[in-house]
Amino acid sequence: MKALNGFFGLISGGVCVVLMACATDESIDRETKVQLEPYSKIAEPTVGKEIHGLNKGKPQTTKVVAVKEGLITLTTTQGPVQGCTWTRGVGEGRFAPASSWENCRNDSTGTQKFTKSGNIWPLAVGKSESYEVTGSDQKNNWQTTRKCEVKAAVQVTVQEKKYPTYEVVCKDDWNVRTWYISPDLQRTVKFKSLHHKRGVDNDWVAILE
Repeated sequence: MKALNGFFGLISGGVCVVLMACATDESIDRETKVQLEPYSKIAEPTVGKEIHGLNKGKPQTTKVVAVKEGLITLTTTQGPVQGCTWTRGVGEGRFAPASSWENCRNDSTGTQKFTKSGNIWPLAVGKSESYEVTGSDQKNNWQTTRKCEVKAAVQVTVQEKKYPTYEVVCKDDWNVRTWYISPDLQRTVKFKSLHHKRGVDNDWVAILE
C-alpha cells in the first residue's frame, strides 16, 4: 500500500484522534444532551449554487457544476485549493469516497472505485457503513477501507447560533473526516479533515445565508 499525498488530504474524516481534535473546538458542545429523530434525507444544492464557508478562518466558495446519475460535481472557486474539481455521491452516497477529482491538493488528479457495505441512512447514533476502495492518481495506486459511523448527536455553534447536529466520522488509512449535519437546515454546517501526518487539512464551517 502506498501513502497518498494528494486528494485524500483534501476531501471530500482512531477515535481518540477525533476526540482530541474536537475537544479543543469551542464551537462543538458535547455537554448538552441532544435528542434527534432518525434523519433520512439531506438536501442537495442545484446546478450553479454557490456554497460559502470559512476554512481555517479563510473564505472558501464551492460551486455546483453538475448533478446527474446520482453524482454531484463541485469546483472550488475561492480558497486555498481554488480550481479543485471533484465528483461525489448524492443522497445515500454522500459519505462515499470521491469518484474523481482534478487539480486538487498537490495538483492531484485521479479516480476511485468502491463497493459499499451497510447503510448509515437514516442517520441515527450508532449506525454505520463502509467502503472498500481502490484508486489511482498520477503517482500512486492504493487500496483502503473507509469506515463511517454516526458517533454522536451534538450542538454546533455557527454564526453565534447553536444547531443540533449528527456527528458522522469516516476513517481510512490516512484520514479522519467528520461531518456535522443539521436536520433542521438539511445540510452540513461543519466539516473537518484530519490527516494522520499533516494534521488538520480542513476545518470548514458554513456561512449560512
